[in-house]
Amino acid sequence: MLDKKTNAVLELLQKHAGAGYTVLEKEKLVAEMPKKYKLDLEGFCAILSFLKEHQYVDVKYQDKTSVCLCLTAKADNHFEGLKETEGTKIVGKQFGLLLACMFVCAFVGAFLAVALYHLIF
Repeated sequence: MLDKKTNAVLELLQKHAGAGYTVLEKEKLVAEMPKKYKLDLEGFCAILSFLKEHQYVDVKYQDKTSVCLCLTAKADNHFEGLKETEGTKIVGKQFGLLLACMFVCAFVGAFLAVALYHLIF
């Protein structure tokens, strides 16, 4: 699992890199990153090296200003996994509703067990 900053860089690369190798300007990519990540060129290069090391991207060449890369199948699988888990998260009101339903079901189950016991014995 990637951290939020690395995942944001990978999403940005996916947005700009087409099928096959694509030449991208590093400064433009850094400028497009959300400000909340406070990413500079050195941090971007470090994340790019991490992604290359862990085989999320294949870098053909890079210099100080540009990089030629393509996303690998591992990156595609990462995004597919995120799409699958995105719909399964329980948030806010759903959690409260789920908790209330579990409590009511447990209470009704206990009540029925006691009632059935008194009917039989």
